[in-house]
Amino acid sequence: MRVRGPFRPFVALCALLAACGGGGGGPSSPARTGDTVLASADIGPAGGTVAVVSGLGAGIELIVPPGAVGASTRFTISTATSATIPSLFPVFRFEPAAIDFGAAPVTVTIPAGDVLFALGTPTLRMFRRERATTEWQVLSATAVDAATRTATVQATRLGEFVAWSPLLHRLFTQPGELNDPTEPVRTEFVDGVEVAVANGTIVRTLGAGSLQSFWSSSDDDNVLIVHGVLGSPLDFLGVDDLVESLRPVRSNIVLYTYPSAQGVAAAANALYDQILAHRQPGFGCSIVAHSMGGLVGRYLLERSAGDPARAGFAPGDPSLAGVVEELIMLGAPNAGSLAAVAPFETMFALLPAEERRLLQVVPDLDETPESLPLAMNAAYVDNATRYHVIFGDVGGGTDGVVTVLSTLAVPLAGDETAFGFLAAHDALHLQAAPLGIAARVLSLLDEP
Repeated sequence: MRVRGPFRPFVALCALLAACGGGGGGPSSPARTGDTVLASADIGPAGGTVAVVSGLGAGIELIVPPGAVGASTRFTISTATSATIPSLFPVFRFEPAAIDFGAAPVTVTIPAGDVLFALGTPTLRMFRRERATTEWQVLSATAVDAATRTATVQATRLGEFVAWSPLLHRLFTQPGELNDPTEPVRTEFVDGVEVAVANGTIVRTLGAGSLQSFWSSSDDDNVLIVHGVLGSPLDFLGVDDLVESLRPVRSNIVLYTYPSAQGVAAAANALYDQILAHRQPGFGCSIVAHSMGGLVGRYLLERSAGDPARAGFAPGDPSLAGVVEELIMLGAPNAGSLAAVAPFETMFALLPAEERRLLQVVPDLDETPESLPLAMNAAYVDNATRYHVIFGDVGGGTDGVVTVLSTLAVPLAGDETAFGFLAAHDALHLQAAPLGIAARVLSLLDEP
């Protein structure tokens, strides 16, 4: 298959995983049976070290330099069971997390997951957050030791630490939220991939208008953009991108961020709950969705209201069909896409059965008869939202990731349309202006 932009480094990572074989994480991966205290010690102004030398978490070390604390302080290291991160990538918690070590940073070393070292020394970055409800930071100055299979950083605060890659952060732990254009997002380029992190040195404005105006405005003013697998709103910032073309004609352009590993239903249900909780009388919007984002939009309209797995579910919750005037899908895998999930399949096979829900995107987008898109097509009933399909074809009936047949598999009726362009998968939005895709989208949005 042709591997598109963000997938290229990710395929290399999956090659590492494939070289390991077997199922489940290596011996450094903590068990998912609850958090376990691994080591603790009282350290005073003279400094000291807490280390795990054997067993679960062997190789963990915390070095507290002289002067880091003014009085005897209890330091504790434990496993940190994550609701979103597979145990292939072990997470550890260091306490106390509230102390700012300032000019006397501590040194943190953790096992980085044996699977990542199968073919040599990987490029890894430490990600850190204070607690489960705070945003992740990236600590770029990460040293990797292939002999001990550990990663080491200096940190001014403790908390939860995981060693992995920026693409894994996008896949598993980037926040699920509607980005407010009035609240700039901090980002960082890490190994060529831009990620949203709390300590980012780049400040980005995502979209246009405001979230407050979005909730009280109609479809004439509102467009919601939904990205695809491994995607992020940060992918939509180019001058030729669709978002830039929409600025002159829509007051509010809001972009949705979600961790695509969790699959279609999780992303759609979280979006449904946000819309239901915040919309004001007269609210309406159109959705323009790329790749897997098209399925997220469909699930939002077709299933989220009645899905008992949705966090905010209550009997009688209203459908958003009609509230969303148009759903415009760019390269959506409406019959699945083996090319889209191929980079993830090895990782999925390595996960213990109880953790495969953390990578739900694989069964969701597979082309088996039981896959979610085919089930949605079979059960589809035309609704009050108009669906429009835009597909790319670079030869052989595919845009390089999604086939034309898959994109066209959604049932269309009445004034719903499908249009094709000579465009690769990501170019459907990245090059929307020069390829004429933006003009087509604008004409669809302007239809009465």
